[in-house]
Amino acid sequence: MSAIGTKTFFFFDGDQQPRTYTLDHPDYFQHPDLQLPKQGVTFLYGNKGPGSLIGAAVRESASTGRGVCFADVKVDIGEWDSNKQKLSTFDNCRFLNLPLRANKEVLNDVNRHWNHWLDEEFQPREDFPRKPSYRMDLLDRLIEIEPYRHLNAIAYDAHTRFGLAKFVTVFNLNAILYDEISVIPPQTQLKIQLPS
Repeated sequence: MSAIGTKTFFFFDGDQQPRTYTLDHPDYFQHPDLQLPKQGVTFLYGNKGPGSLIGAAVRESASTGRGVCFADVKVDIGEWDSNKQKLSTFDNCRFLNLPLRANKEVLNDVNRHWNHWLDEEFQPREDFPRKPSYRMDLLDRLIEIEPYRHLNAIAYDAHTRFGLAKFVTVFNLNAILYDEISVIPPQTQLKIQLPS
């Protein structure tokens, strides 16, 4: 078994951080037009973009007086494959990192489905996953079809107030390694649930 590391943060009011916090609708300074998936919980992934968002969270806490907590959350992804993902490998490596770690076949297949769903809504076509989209809620439809239904998590570039960052939505909450969640400061127990 391999795991990826994701990050999250949350704000709280008052002098003491909460004993428990439920993550369902994260606030990562995402663009107001960005629609996140509802069939999974979204975290930050990687270092470049999320690093600037974590710095922004510290600045936001300092300027508003609200407290902020950070958490590391590991997610089981099956067998790590150092090659770019193919449609035939999703039942082994259950993590898809778009667009960098997907081969052309996957990129074209995702784009075909994406534009089909946008066409159904009479919306303009997009070049996702090669270019970011505000309609990340369409991942809820993608994860329901073969072979994508085998994936535990999908990472993608997302628009934030501070530029692009890498988000990852975990669709299989059973893949989260709850015993290894680390919250800083450590007084809060992090609970995770699907957006309501």
